[in-house]
Amino acid sequence: MDILKRSLAPITDGAWGEIEDVAKDVLKTHLSARKIVDIEGPKGLDFAAVSLGRMDIGKGENKKEVGYGIRKVQPLIESRIIFDLELWELDNIERGADGIELDNLEDAARKIAQFEEDAVYHGFKDGNIQGIKGSSPYEKLKFSGDPHEYLALISKGITEFVRASVDGPYALVVGPEMWNYIHSQTKGYPLKRQLENLLGGKIILNAFLKECYLFSVRGGDMKLYLGQDLSIGYHAHDTEKVQLYFTESFTFRIIDPAVIMEIDWDK
Repeated sequence: MDILKRSLAPITDGAWGEIEDVAKDVLKTHLSARKIVDIEGPKGLDFAAVSLGRMDIGKGENKKEVGYGIRKVQPLIESRIIFDLELWELDNIERGADGIELDNLEDAARKIAQFEEDAVYHGFKDGNIQGIKGSSPYEKLKFSGDPHEYLALISKGITEFVRASVDGPYALVVGPEMWNYIHSQTKGYPLKRQLENLLGGKIILNAFLKECYLFSVRGGDMKLYLGQDLSIGYHAHDTEKVQLYFTESFTFRIIDPAVIMEIDWDK
């Protein structure tokens, strides 16, 4: 038995399959950062920290005796969220029922995805994570709402990248409002296609963002380290409900912030 203890859950193989499929669908649509950063791992739950390749020299070092230094590491965060499902409803999967009630599962999946997204984009002080927001060395790009101006703005951003010797392809990560705006500009040649042609990469939706970002996705500049990748484990059960949980362990590092550019949208 592993730490997830799934063999203790009163859940059939068919129900586990449905749970996994629904979870994957929700997580896939909400984990935008994994589409633009390098992923290291998963390395296992016992992977506790990332070596930073540096060390602090001890302040109390007696230079006449043995010297020492403390190696710098960045610890992983271990997150968990518990949710419950109706056992009778899960058994209905074996009876051939459609439209199984898994709202609690979907809600928990969105919340743990948002936890990872927030840590990557906005940082997590307790976990020593410097987020993407505020890390860019460039001035923010400011967009007033004119679709023609938007193309010029992204072109300006790419030009700044090139001047800094930051190659493409490039990607745009936007929140729901900007996503809807881009997809609503369909007169003539759609804005979405013009942007993708300019970027040489994709426009990616982050369901939790208000701001927008332009990235170089050449690789090697931003890394998400996974210990235990997102998984579902067993917590407890009674005669009516089973409690499961999502868990993962991770940390995030920006190696070179020159691949990040922030965009303000002033409606």
